[in-house]
Formats: sequence, structure tokens, C-alpha cells
Amino acid sequence: MAPPTFPLASSPFHAFVARRTGMALSDLQCRRLDEKLTARPGGLSPQYLMHLQSPAGAADLAELIDAISVQKTELFRDEPQLEALRTHVLGPMVARMRRPLRLWSAGCATGEEVATLLVMLAEVGADPASTVLGTDISETAITRARELCFSAEQLQRVPSGARERWFLPAAGGRFTLVGHLKDRAGFECHNLMDLPYPTAAEGQGFDVIVCRNVLIYFSPESFERVVASLAVRLAPEGMLVLSAAEPLLRTPPTLRTVRYEQAFFYARAQEAMAFADAVPPGAPRTPSSSGLPAVGTRQPLPRTPSVSGLPAVGTRFPAVQPQRMEGPAEVQPGEAGAHSEADALFAKVLEWASSGGEASPQTSEALRRCLALDPDLSAARYLMGMLLEQRGALAEAAVEYRRALRSLEEGRARATPFFLNNARLQVACARAIERVERGPGPAPAR
Repeated sequence: MAPPTFPLASSPFHAFVARRTGMALSDLQCRRLDEKLTARPGGLSPQYLMHLQSPAGAADLAELIDAISVQKTELFRDEPQLEALRTHVLGPMVARMRRPLRLWSAGCATGEEVATLLVMLAEVGADPASTVLGTDISETAITRARELCFSAEQLQRVPSGARERWFLPAAGGRFTLVGHLKDRAGFECHNLMDLPYPTAAEGQGFDVIVCRNVLIYFSPESFERVVASLAVRLAPEGMLVLSAAEPLLRTPPTLRTVRYEQAFFYARAQEAMAFADAVPPGAPRTPSSSGLPAVGTRQPLPRTPSVSGLPAVGTRFPAVQPQRMEGPAEVQPGEAGAHSEADALFAKVLEWASSGGEASPQTSEALRRCLALDPDLSAARYLMGMLLEQRGALAEAAVEYRRALRSLEEGRARATPFFLNNARLQVACARAIERVERGPGPAPAR
């Protein structure tokens, strides 16, 4: 008699791979996984599942994980955030510490971010012994990453001067990082769901951990667990860098939010104030203990409003004092001042979030009022979805995420300084929709 097989729609293979990777698997990832399994004799049997769970099945499991891993990236991605990292974190660290810096790119894919960080360290004058560790769950990705060799397309965002200084022509029209920078890179295959996490030289913590556009694919439980584990691996003055589309609504007590003009990062809580002098004039002196960026107080409005009514990227929000929410009496959607009032309300939400604690009903009310004035302010709608998801209202959260995604896809959404990149916000919305529509995922492996 043939061994029993599992129906694809409720496959325990999906649950197992989700636990091992921490990811909330998308429909596409499930289809890819199923294709790989059905191509193997007995690939859908309970015996094969047991094989994957055993040490003997490690190589087979690695192949399945490779099939669903997201490995598309490029150098110098999200330039405003990288510029903030260079100006407000790496530069001051080099001047203050006067020692080699230790950086970790967690989820480095095929090495583009490692190369980016190595170039940035060189350009801020870091000690030549400074190092960057790159890790990824995919063995295939790590093998490619070790080459630190890239196509012209992957280098398109690299400033021309930096490209000429730090990259050399290689075979096949590709470009390789110069040798003395290559020597400062290290690579390991590591699953963020597995302990222990890597350590820096001599067992020290990392000065900067960059984990961008990785956790966006994780389940909420895995997201929180990984952030807490990364925080433990920071040096006493260390800084965690996440993507702008990966805000922390619940920050672990070991981290504090530090807000700059064009980005926000997470510092070791007891050391957050070490970076206070690097904050631009007028920005908040006390970093937020929430996961959302703080909004500065007593800051002037931009001198020249943009056509959309939104401050230009890099402009700090004006302070907005808490007040009772009322219906849209003064300004109606579509009127000239609607966008400006919506922006002020959104700034207020971020102001409240920066004070710490759980989101209050007043936060939801402000977001709803904001969206009544500007239904296409997708950043606000995305935050509304996150709040609803956090409260367990998954169906309502899915509605908000879908509305935000539609505005982004149709080009109606306005950019905001909170989310630096509408393209990344679009990916975040799409992943969130799949996550909430699948319902609560399996508990993370312990």
C-alpha cells in the first residue's frame, strides 16, 4: 500500500518550513515548495517530513529553503537611510571610538549590502581593521556573496566616484570589490531562527547590525523574537538598522528609537543618549521607547511647501499638541488644506507613538480622521492595519492593508518621511495581506 500523502492546501511541510525560517510563507513560496516536494519520490509523505526534520535531511532542507528565499537586492539601496547611517552613526563612531568597528549584515543575500557597508566604512575613514560579517539562511546565496562581484545593474545606485574608487572590472562585464576591502568581509550561513547568534571578534558585540528588508517576510512572532535576539548582540553603544518598512510597534526594553531627519534606528537602551549630540538641531533629544520614530518638538514648518502639501524628504515635522479629535469640520477631503491637515494628524500619531507604551484608542481615532481627510495617505493606512493586526482584528487589518496597496499600485499614494520608499511600503502591504489572511501561523521553534 502506498504511504499516505498530505493535501497541499494544509501541508505540514509549509508549517515546518515556516517555523525553520521564521517566514510567513506567501502563496508563491508555498507553490515553489510544493513543486520541489512533488518532484521528489515520496516527497509528500510523513516519512520524508521526518527525514527533513533529522540531521540526515539537512542538505535537502537547505535546497527547499533556497527555493523560497528572497535574494534580489542591490548596492546602496534606500540611499536616504544609508546617508543617515553614514552621517549620524558611522562617522561619529569612527571619531569617538578610535578603534576597528564591527558590523553585521544579517540576511545579506548575495553580498550587496556587505559591499555597501565596506565602502561606507572606507569613506568615513574607519580603522582598516574594521570588519563586516554577512550571514544568510541560504548556502547558495552565501557562496555567491563570498565573491563580492556584481553586475552593472546591481551597481547602478553606487555614486560614480565610489564606483571608480572601490570596484574593478571583472570577467563577463561584472565588477569586483577591491581586494583590501574584500579582505575585511566574512561570511557565514546562519538561520535567524537558530541560537546562538554570531559574535564579533573576541566575543564582542557588534557596533552596527543591519537587518533590512528581511523581517518584512517574517511572522509577527518571529519578527519580535529576532529583534530581541539581535539587540542582545549589540555592543554597548551599538545600533540596529531595520528597513523603514519594518517599524517596531513594540520595542523590546533593550532598545530605544533614535530619530534623524531621514531615518530612524534602534540603539541599545542604556546607551541611546550617547548619540544625542548627533541628532540634528531641533530633533528630539530623548529617543523614543516605542517602535515608531519620534517627531521633534518646536520645529518650524518648511519654508516652501511642496505641491502635494507634504514636507520634502528630510524636513522635520512641526510639533502637534494632543487635542480632542473632532469630525472634519474645517477641511473636507479634496479641499486645498486637506493634505496639510492629514499630514499634521499623521505627525501627531508619530508624536504619541514616540512617548512609548501601547497604542491608545486616540491613536486609532487620529488615524481614521487622517484617512478621512486623505484616503490615499498609505503610510497612515498601513499603520492602521498594523494596529488592527496587533489587536487581533485580522479581517479589518486586511481591508486597510488592501486599501493602502491599491493606492500605492495606482500611483495615488503620497510619500512621507516616515516611509522612505513607497516601493518598499508596497511590498510590506502585500506581505501583510498574505500574513493576516492566512491567520495565526505556527509558533516559532524554541
